[in-house]
Amino acid sequence: MKAAVLDRLGGLPRPADFAEPDLQGAETLVRVSAAAIKPIDRAIAAGTHYASPKALPVVCGMDGVGTDAAGERVYFMATRRPYGAMAERAPAAWTVPVPGALDTAAAAAVVNPAIAAWLPLEWRGGLRPGQSVLILGATGNAGRMAVTVARLLGAGRIVAAGRNRDVLAGLGADAIVDLSLPREDIVARFSAVIGEGVDVVVDYLWGMPAEALLESLTRGDLHAAGQATPIRFVSVGEMAGRDIALPSSLLRGSRIELLGSGTANMPPLDRMKRITADILALAAEGRLDVGIERYPLADVARAWERAATADRRPVVMI
Repeated sequence: MKAAVLDRLGGLPRPADFAEPDLQGAETLVRVSAAAIKPIDRAIAAGTHYASPKALPVVCGMDGVGTDAAGERVYFMATRRPYGAMAERAPAAWTVPVPGALDTAAAAAVVNPAIAAWLPLEWRGGLRPGQSVLILGATGNAGRMAVTVARLLGAGRIVAAGRNRDVLAGLGADAIVDLSLPREDIVARFSAVIGEGVDVVVDYLWGMPAEALLESLTRGDLHAAGQATPIRFVSVGEMAGRDIALPSSLLRGSRIELLGSGTANMPPLDRMKRITADILALAAEGRLDVGIERYPLADVARAWERAATADRRPVVMI
């Protein structure tokens, strides 16, 4: 079968022949129609992700849309190496039906960024209707999606933090933090918005912006913190840096719970499938959207490079 094959970490995938997938356990065979190129796909292929492969070659991609043995159009996950989603056929670990009104490429592109917003907000962050959310990295694709998802989940107040002032202004957030300002100004602005109450922080950046926010949370006296409930800080990405300085005084001098949202702490499968079905239904209703660019499998290398800078998500059509 034809597939997007990665021969070395840090290289570009190429269209090539690859062995047909075998099926194990409860896997089902899917004839793939479309698979989006996501940041996690690129990080894995670059060798910079904790889930990067130890043996090559592999087929790129983790999820997509195709048809199952019954001819039903489904969204699927395929994570057992060396197989992947960007191939004519994939061994799906699980599937969810795609609503008839939803475009195939759009379905392939929308689930991952929506999941990257939904899980840190609702599953890991425990967001409840009426609570306040601060999104670090709100001007990126995932961050913009998080603003939308937070509204859909009933957030009472949304604070958006990012470097792109024009995008910040158009997000419809209740408050913004301009991360292009000097660090001391960023800390002061974070202190102001935290003072009005924040329940959940979703962070796609890490690095300096996370340090500045955490610094704003640490009290400099022995009085009890003003916020009675913990602030749940959920790390999702590291677009601004892999490491931060984390003084122990932060953990003693603030009401903060540090959490992560990633492949190691996904919900149980039945809940994951329900969330995915909800996302696809919302997308079919036009309430969730992500811009896309379509590429044939033969142009996967060009699509892969385009994914580094494009606002719209490249989708490989199989």
